[in-house]
Amino acid sequence: MEQRNRLSFNARLFALVNMAISDALVSVMETKYVYTFWRPETAIRAADLDGNRHTEADSAFEPFIATPCFPSYGSAHAAASYAARNVAEALLGDDGVEVSLSNPAVAGVVLEYNTFEEITEDIDNARVYGGIHFRFDQRAGARQGRKIGAWVVHHNLRPVRE
Repeated sequence: MEQRNRLSFNARLFALVNMAISDALVSVMETKYVYTFWRPETAIRAADLDGNRHTEADSAFEPFIATPCFPSYGSAHAAASYAARNVAEALLGDDGVEVSLSNPAVAGVVLEYNTFEEITEDIDNARVYGGIHFRFDQRAGARQGRKIGAWVVHHNLRPVRE
């Protein structure tokens, strides 16, 4: 625990988290334009054109979150959050994590987390329930982010032995 209080440890942690997030976002944007997969809003509204006789279109469907103007697969939020999670877990572990999040725009709402996994689960669910991603978008972004986070931790800013 003493190491976590050192400036050099914290500087490395935050630098690696930022590297991992940045690399994950660049990588996932390339992935999006390789697959160019539609988002739920388009898929639901055009379900009668998908070749599956068991789906019905809902032209009135509106997602809870404004739909971004780029392809769905994989999820950039998942890639970035899992890359950051991988770095945080590698350096901090996942025991004894206490994170509280609030926003003045939603007064009185405080999100409490005890693991980094809880945070990434909430991010995944928010994107799916918000109507802008499919669950498989989240899973793909998560896989991509975990791999990038692991690579960043093992190849960048290696600790110096004293």
